[in-house]
Amino acid sequence: MKLGRIAVCFSAALAVVAAANNQPFEAPPVLKASDFLDAALLKGPDYILEEKVSSDGVFNTYTISSNFGTWKVQSTSLAATRVHEIGAIAKLKEVDKIAVAAGGIAHGAVDVGKGVASIVTHPVDTVTGVADGVGRLFGRIGRGAKRTAEKMGSDDGYKSEPQNLSPPAKEEKAPGQSTAGKAVGATGDLAKDIIGVNYAMRSWAKKLRVDPYTRNEVLHAELRDVAQYDAGGRFSINLVPGGIVLTALSTTATVNDLIWMKEPDELVTLNETRLKAMGVSPQVSRAFRLNPQYNLTRQVRLVASLDALPAIAGRPEFVARAAGAQVDADGQFYMESAMLADLFNRTQAPLSRIVANLPGACVIAQGDRFACLFPLDYVAWTEGVAGHFDRITKVAQAEFPKAKRELWLTGRASPRTASELQARGWALREKSLALISEDVQPEKPAAKPVEKPPAPENKPGAEKGSQAK
Repeated sequence: MKLGRIAVCFSAALAVVAAANNQPFEAPPVLKASDFLDAALLKGPDYILEEKVSSDGVFNTYTISSNFGTWKVQSTSLAATRVHEIGAIAKLKEVDKIAVAAGGIAHGAVDVGKGVASIVTHPVDTVTGVADGVGRLFGRIGRGAKRTAEKMGSDDGYKSEPQNLSPPAKEEKAPGQSTAGKAVGATGDLAKDIIGVNYAMRSWAKKLRVDPYTRNEVLHAELRDVAQYDAGGRFSINLVPGGIVLTALSTTATVNDLIWMKEPDELVTLNETRLKAMGVSPQVSRAFRLNPQYNLTRQVRLVASLDALPAIAGRPEFVARAAGAQVDADGQFYMESAMLADLFNRTQAPLSRIVANLPGACVIAQGDRFACLFPLDYVAWTEGVAGHFDRITKVAQAEFPKAKRELWLTGRASPRTASELQARGWALREKSLALISEDVQPEKPAAKPVEKPPAPENKPGAEKGSQAK
C-alpha cells in the first residue's frame, strides 16, 4: 500500500511538471539578484540588496535597504546606479563630519549621522495604474508621442516618481547659482531639476562620479548641502566610492564633461540644437524635453548618442517614441537604447536606419542585418512578450525579408524565450553590448557576446552558446 501511494504521488508530480511545460506562456518569474549583479554590488558597509527579485517579464525590480533609506528600483542598471549613489551619500556624510570637526560649519547645520530614525522608503520607480514594462514599451508604439504632445504643457500627462527632485521652492539654493533660470522659458518644468545645480554641486558630483541632476532625493540633498558650505572643496577626502558604474562608450568622457562642466542652460540649448538638426519637430522636441522621466543628464546622453550616429533615417521617430516614457524605467530604457545604437554602429556594423514604429532601437545594419537592441533584464515568454515579438517578426519579414534577424539583450532570456525566438528565425545574443563597468578604466574592446542562433533550418551549422549569467 505504501509503495502504491508513493507511485501515485510520483505520477502526480510528473503530471504537474508536464502540464507546466505544456503551458502556452510563462508567468513572470521570481529571480535572484546574484544572478544579475556582481557579488561586490550585493552588499556594502551601508546597504544590502535583497536576493529576491520580482519581474514583470522584461524588467527586474530590486529592493535596496540602506542606512539612508530603502529603495525599490526597476531595472538592473538603475539598481547598480543606486548602489553607487549610496556609496556617494556615505562619502558626503564623511565630509559633513570633517567640516563640523574643523569648524567649517556649525554643529547641527547638517545631519552628519546616518539618519536611521528618520529612514524613509523611496517607492519603486514605477507608477500605480500604468501597464507593466511590456505593455508600456511594446504596446503603445505610434501613440506614445502623440499622447505626449497632446498633454504637453500640462502636468496631467505625467506622474513624477518620488525620487524626482523636489521643487526649487522647497529647497535652499546653493550660493553662486548658475544661469539655469534662462532655460525656464524654453523648457518649462525641466527647470525644477536644474535650478540650483551650480558649479559647486557639479564639481562635487564629478569628484564622486555621480549625476549632478540625480533623481535620488537623498543624494541631491547631500550634494546641495556640501556645495553650500564647501564650494571650493577644501574638505575633500578620498571620494571615489566603490562599485563605480560608468557607461562604456567612447562618447562617455565627452558627455560626462558636458554634464559636469557646462551650465544647465548651455546643455538645454545644445539638446535643442541637436534635435533640430536631426529633423525632430519643435513639438516633439519640446514634448521630449518636458517629460519628467528624463532629467537633464538622461536627455544629454540620449541626444548625444543619436547625434553620434551618421545622418540616418529614423532618429526623429525614435525621439517621438522616447517622448512617451511614462515611468523612470522607460526613460532609462530609451536612453540606453540610443546608447546601444551608438555602440553597435561603432563596434559591430554601420547603421543605415532606425526602424520606425518599433520599440526601442531596432536597426538596419550593414550586411542585411535587422537587429533589435533592447536593454532588458530578463525576458520571459509571457503572453505579452510573445504577441509583441510575433508582431516585430512580421514587420521584419514584410519590410526586410532578406535581413538576418538578431536580438541583442543587455540582460538574459529564459530558455523558453530563447527556444521560441530561435524557432522564429532570430539569433539571440545575451549579456551583449554592456553599458556598465565596474571601474573607471578606459574603454576595453567589446567582449564577444553569448549567441543563440536561429533554429537549424534557418541557419544550419550554428553553434548554440551557453546561457550567460
